[in-house]
Amino acid sequence: MDIALKWLTLLHNPEDIVEIRSIDPKPVISGYFKADSAAIAKEIARFPNRTFYQTLQMVQPACYARGQHEHLMERPRETTSDNDIAGYQWILVDTDPVRPSGVSASQPEKEAARKVSATVMKKLMAMGFKEPIVADSGNGYHLLFKIHASTDDRQIIADFLSVLDMWFSTNEAKIDTSVFNPARITKLYGTMTHKGANTQERPHRASRIIRMPEHIEETSMTLVRNVADVRRHMVAPAENPRQRNGAAFNLEQFLSEHSVQVIKKIAVSMGTKYLLSECPFDSSHRNGDAAVFAYSNGSFGFHCFHNSCSGYHWHEFREKLDPSAYANSPFTVHQAANILVPPRSLPNGKAAAPASGVQTGRPRMLDFASIPNYDRSKIVVIRSRFGKLDAKIGGFNAGEMSVWSGGNASGKSTLVSQLGLAAITEGFKVAMFSGEMLASRVREWVLLQAAGPEYVEADKLNVNHYCLKPGIEQKLDAMLTGKLSIYDNDFGTNWEDVLNTIYDWVKENNASVAIIDNLMALDLPTGTMDKYDMQTRIVKRFSAMAKELKIHVHFICHPRKTEAFPRKGDISGTADITNVADNVFMVHRVNADFMSRYKMVYPKLEIPADVGNVIEIMKNRDLGVVDEMVMLYFDKRSRTMSDIKGLPPQHAWSEKIEQISMNGFTVVDNAELPDEWR
Repeated sequence: MDIALKWLTLLHNPEDIVEIRSIDPKPVISGYFKADSAAIAKEIARFPNRTFYQTLQMVQPACYARGQHEHLMERPRETTSDNDIAGYQWILVDTDPVRPSGVSASQPEKEAARKVSATVMKKLMAMGFKEPIVADSGNGYHLLFKIHASTDDRQIIADFLSVLDMWFSTNEAKIDTSVFNPARITKLYGTMTHKGANTQERPHRASRIIRMPEHIEETSMTLVRNVADVRRHMVAPAENPRQRNGAAFNLEQFLSEHSVQVIKKIAVSMGTKYLLSECPFDSSHRNGDAAVFAYSNGSFGFHCFHNSCSGYHWHEFREKLDPSAYANSPFTVHQAANILVPPRSLPNGKAAAPASGVQTGRPRMLDFASIPNYDRSKIVVIRSRFGKLDAKIGGFNAGEMSVWSGGNASGKSTLVSQLGLAAITEGFKVAMFSGEMLASRVREWVLLQAAGPEYVEADKLNVNHYCLKPGIEQKLDAMLTGKLSIYDNDFGTNWEDVLNTIYDWVKENNASVAIIDNLMALDLPTGTMDKYDMQTRIVKRFSAMAKELKIHVHFICHPRKTEAFPRKGDISGTADITNVADNVFMVHRVNADFMSRYKMVYPKLEIPADVGNVIEIMKNRDLGVVDEMVMLYFDKRSRTMSDIKGLPPQHAWSEKIEQISMNGFTVVDNAELPDEWR
């Protein structure tokens, strides 16, 4: 019983109020105790051969004064209700094997639950969740993630568990979706579990904690919400196109017609899960890593567990297999075929040959009724992989240019180089010009960003500097070779030389993104043209390159010196620069200067704690989004930014560098523990 009290104080502060309860066999027995009360062991000993449970969340202190104060009482008048809970401190992920009711689990059944629970732990930790406490419930397994949340978040936690059930439950073991309510009780670890007869095949077992982190850290509720939000990507029947013959959509027929191999069909609480033999977006994601879902309400969903596919949902999945499914729909995001365009000047000033498909003698004025509808299915979109930014602007369209500005040390260069890595993750090639740093310094910066915080370590020679862990550089080089090219400043920074060099490389290598950092670093010709007019001309030429080559250009332009909160009109050059741009963003560093000024422009905006940078959307030609802010969290180790606190950028190669590290755990009982728990 001493171990039960030790584990009780692991989950609760010593002064916390805990209800201890037994519900089977009747009558119900209940008592309220302080978590470190010596009376708990004495009271439980009065009732042998019963299974005991504990409240997991924070019980209101007033409940301590109920009739069962510091002792166990049969048939109590009150037990803990949801209204008696002050807040959440744990999320319980309870995996139970499928078996007849009223009996203990057999060893093979329990093994099925262990495999599911181990998979959940590894996948969630890969998404940024902190290490959970792992418990053996006697018949299944529990994962306990430390959180801090209001009882108002109960629906978020309910949705979170529903998504986990959708993703991980098998025909042999299920994740319990009913344990979301605040007053839910769970096993009192260290006590026996008595269910059914105690037989050799289905024995009664002790519940116990089998591993815990050395330091228990809270998982951000932002990560929990991120998983819960997957339910929003369920496509309702009204949004799902009907079959071409007008019949209702049939998922199994659709998968069969498009040669999608299903390796297993699994019933989950919300419908049916179809595990796929391979992911349609990356054939190396195999053996059930990707799945489609048919929900009981007629909705559909898709999910792949690999970081590089985290942004793909049902719309993207269906369109990947049937590109015409969402013609003229704003949901469409895919690589389009080359489109013939009218002739235009090349960046080097020479005239381009007429496009082969342009008809001679075609009228230059088009009758309104004869103009074809704008087909959004032909847009090539390059996601930023900042979920909140992509949700606002959709991503960066090929054939367009984004202008990025911001004060000194605002983070604009850091941000834009990370956008280049995001594009590579999406399968695009990137050309980069950095006029203020040597190529070797740019390489060092990009390698840290590509590695992410998991694969960097403090430099022993400089306390403020970080470097790659041994062996990581070679792996990143192998993964990035041929996908990222940096202009060599030894050849000079004359603006026309830079433009023509990048133009030729992009064209020869079929690249899709060009990064120009920055306008002020380009050498301008001496002559009679005004400096700002010349800068405008340069930006227009890069914009013309974007349109001709069907790429996206990210152009960094410093703002003029100003004592006020920087606005669009402060960007260097004439107003023509921002007029030419398809998107305009201002990057702010959240420091004392920013905090003293931003309320003048955004009086109702609140900046959460620990936000390091803010992207201000000043112009978005495609969707008309303006005056929107995206908060970012900065990780100084890897020089990366994320719109979700605690979750580093998810690059396609992150999962390939090495398996997620499971170090940092104290093994409580390692006798015959499977590898998944070590």
